[in-house]
Amino acid sequence: MAKFYDNTGLFLVPALAFTTAINPAMTSDAMTPSNDDLLQFASSVYAQPGIQALCLRLQDEGNADVVMLLTCCWYGRCYGRLTDDQLIRAMAFSESWRAQLVAPLRQARRWLKPHPATAFAMKGADQEALRQRIKAIELDAEFVQLRTLAGVLVESSTAVRPEHNTDPLVSIRSNLILYAQRAGMDVDEPESSALNEADLAALAQVALTQGPLT
Repeated sequence: MAKFYDNTGLFLVPALAFTTAINPAMTSDAMTPSNDDLLQFASSVYAQPGIQALCLRLQDEGNADVVMLLTCCWYGRCYGRLTDDQLIRAMAFSESWRAQLVAPLRQARRWLKPHPATAFAMKGADQEALRQRIKAIELDAEFVQLRTLAGVLVESSTAVRPEHNTDPLVSIRSNLILYAQRAGMDVDEPESSALNEADLAALAQVALTQGPLT
């Protein structure tokens, strides 16, 4: 996932729920308000101290899909435990979307950063402007991914809000572990690529603070 914030802490690309500045041609179907809950939740969680670094470590070293990590937290916070069928459907979409669209954009963005434009007789400002546009499109793609996952997991299912005695902390941890296992990640191992107990605790605790259950 690309950074939502620059080095000054300023928000780089507002969630598409609130603006069409990235792509004014976005259609109303892509802006379905009912699918924005996950997008807003993910943006808020990702902005919390330490979460971006945690997610990017798991992405770069464990090949985790950050969007799926955040989705598991959201579903556990708001609905409960994911079933195997739900997770399989969500991962089938996300793995294809990530491989064919998000990952190539990320690779291009990251390639541009350490390769000085002067080596190719290109103006540095032109290269940086291009890199920022690629970053915006990468985020745009991830925002669409989040909206689609919300539909896959909730609107096309019989998911309901959990009862008040349901422990969302348990659901969040369960969803994250289930995703990590299906994604081939190590769980609770000392390697930095593994989803360890500290990661589970950090993600779950931050997720619990984001928005009401009802």
